[in-house]
Parts: sequence; structure tokens; C-alpha cells
Amino acid sequence: MLVLVLVTEKVMHFHGCQMATSDSVKQHKLRKLIARLSDKEGKEKEFISIYIPQKSSIEEVIAFLKEKSDSAEAKSRRAGDRLQDAFKNVIQRLKLQKEIPENGLAVFAGTFVGNEVGGEVLNVEELIPPEPVSTYLFGVEDHFLLNPLREMVRGQKVVGLAAVDAKEASFGVFQGGRLELVESIASGIPGKSGKGGSSQRRYERERDMSVTYFFHRVAEHAAKAFLEKNKVTVLIVGGPGQTKEDFLKGDFLHYELKNMLLETVDTQSAGKEALKEMLDKSSETLKNMCGPEERRIVERFLGHMGQQDGLAIAGLDLVLEAIKRGEVEVALVTDSTDMIDAVALCKRCGLPKSNIATKAQKVQTVQEMISTPCERCHAVDYEVEEKDIVDVLEDLASQTNARVEVVSTESEEKAKLTTFGGFAAILRYRPGKVE
Repeated sequence: MLVLVLVTEKVMHFHGCQMATSDSVKQHKLRKLIARLSDKEGKEKEFISIYIPQKSSIEEVIAFLKEKSDSAEAKSRRAGDRLQDAFKNVIQRLKLQKEIPENGLAVFAGTFVGNEVGGEVLNVEELIPPEPVSTYLFGVEDHFLLNPLREMVRGQKVVGLAAVDAKEASFGVFQGGRLELVESIASGIPGKSGKGGSSQRRYERERDMSVTYFFHRVAEHAAKAFLEKNKVTVLIVGGPGQTKEDFLKGDFLHYELKNMLLETVDTQSAGKEALKEMLDKSSETLKNMCGPEERRIVERFLGHMGQQDGLAIAGLDLVLEAIKRGEVEVALVTDSTDMIDAVALCKRCGLPKSNIATKAQKVQTVQEMISTPCERCHAVDYEVEEKDIVDVLEDLASQTNARVEVVSTESEEKAKLTTFGGFAAILRYRPGKVE
């Protein structure tokens, strides 16, 4: 049976982190892109990742990609077609570049499963990183190479989690709101014996040697998981019983990880389910690790609210209107908001109409918008896209020289801002009174 797979559309995005009004917005855009791309997996090695330093020659990069395209191989013909399509589109995008931006350029291309049955979407993402790309990097894998971008996420807590008991050890990393299991290893330690006399003593010596060997293995795997594969900023060690304490008392753990140790946690097991349990039990400790800039700006907002001096407002609608009027000095938004701006563009005359809604309301909101004829030409054929609410605030703020700050750290400050709906602003002056 012949199965036809249709590439329904080609979506291309451009993310200029350097163009944002504040560092927190740059970081927000970066985290959003990393989160989106990290969830994608190719059916084979067909996802292209390329990092280009500023001093690179576009012509040389294009020539390199053409050479790689000619020599690229895939297990299946369909995967090969997808890979060639990705190469072609990356080359086309680079040809549009007059020069590599000051911070370099990162490009990611791959075909994702679309919404339609059997449909596919070719996605090409371009990014001017918030920090300079130092080394040229190219790869074709079944996933995107995102570690160089992850290292640019400032102030982000990258939490290493190690659960240890006499049977096994599990290692995980929590960053950007996502918990990832790195690996689990078995101990190979024999159970306690009921033998007596010299046999019992010999057995105990052998078991002690097995425990020591296992602890060395745990330390080696921890160093590889938390210092090589991932650059963690804090470490939490957990597990049931005394084993984790014995491991930490011994001279096994790498000194850098010892200095990162935040706390130890008792858990029901040392399997992968223990990692989430450790994270839950450490949530209060992690919550208080807020960055000083986030704390300062939120405290300033709360101070104005407490004084009721008219220089602080809260709520998305009020903030949007105040930005449009030029009253806002700085707008605050939490990165956990799920608001988007759905935009329907008339294909005949180009008249846009938009509606802000939650992601859960998106489908219904779009359906209502496209079922209504265009006010200008009465056509009912639309092209629909969505914008992150932070991008909406950024666009408006850039017109009045306002600033947008995204509060991303799980902290008391973020929790307080969330009670105001996740949107707030500090004003330049009290409405109705220009100073």
C-alpha cells in the first residue's frame, strides 16, 4: 500500500534576542525556544543544528552545507527527503543574510509532525543569541543540539538530583521547569547474609568492598551528569535510609559538587520516581533563590501598591492600555502566564484582527474570528498565527520607550506577582497628572 505524506506548510521564525528591551525578555525568548525545540524528536538523524560565529564567511558556510547535503545519507528515502528539504531551506535563509550578526547566528531545521493526519511541517528557526557564539558547530541528529543555548540562560537554576540507596542510583536534571532523567544504575551490592563465624566476616568484607566500589561509580556518574553533560548550579542528594549519608560522609563526591550541595532529602526509593519526590520536598528551599534584579523590581512595584500612590497598576487589560498611552515605565509579567494573541490576517486585503486569549481558549477564539467575514472586503479566507503575550508587550513598549521585565524564577516575588494575575506595571506618572 502506498502512503502519501504531505508537507503541509513551511514555518520560519526569527528570534532576535538582542533586540529585546531587557535582559529578562531576552532570557524569556531564549527559554521559550529551548523548551519548544527540546521537545522535538526526529524519526532518524534529520534535524540540523548550526551555530555560526560573527566572523564567519556566509559563502564558506553555504559551501560547507552544500557539501554536507551532497554527502548526507538516511536509512529511509522519506527521511532523506526531509533532510534534503531542511538543508535547502537553511541555505536559502543564509543567502538572505548580508552578514552574520554581531553575536553570531544559530539555525535549527527539521520536519515535525503536523496537526493534519499524516501531515508534516518543515520548521526553520533562526536566532541571534543574547551572547556571542564562540565556536562554529554543526550537527545532524534525531534531536537539536541545544547545550550552547542552555549555557546562555543566565541566572537559571540548573538543579542536579542524585538518589542513592544500596540497590540503585538515579540521576536527573531540573531546569526551565522540566525534570529530565539522565540515567539510572544498579549497585550490584549483595544483600545482607545470615551466615555466622568467619564466613559471615568474609562476606561482610566483600560486601563493604562492593559498597565502596558502588559509591565510586555513583561519584563518577554524578560528575559526568552534572559537570560534563550539564552545568548544574545546585545539587540535591536523596534516597531512603542511611546509604545516602554514608555516601556523602565518604570522600567520593567531586569537590565542585560538594560545594553545590543544597540539601539531602529522605525518599521512598532511589528510582526515577524519587527524583520528583526530591524536587517536591525541596521546593521551598529552591523558591527562595530569586535573583536580586527580579526581587528589586517586584518589591518596587509592591511598594507603590502598598502606598496607593497611583504609580502601580495590575491586570493585563490595564497594563496594555497604559502602555499604549505612554504611561508605563516598566511592565512586569510572569513567564508562567499562558496568554497569547491570536491574529487572523485576511488573505485578500491584508486586514488583521486579533484577540487575546489563554492557550486553552485558542481554538474557540480562532474559530470565532475566522467564521466572521472581513470588515473591509467581506472575505472569509484567513491566515492565522499566534504571538506570545510577552512579544505583544514588547511591540507596544518599543513604541513608547517603555521596558518589559519577565519574572521567571520560582520565588516569593513571582508568587506575589501571580496574585495580581501575573501582569503589572510601574508608571512614569500618576494618570491625569504629568510631572
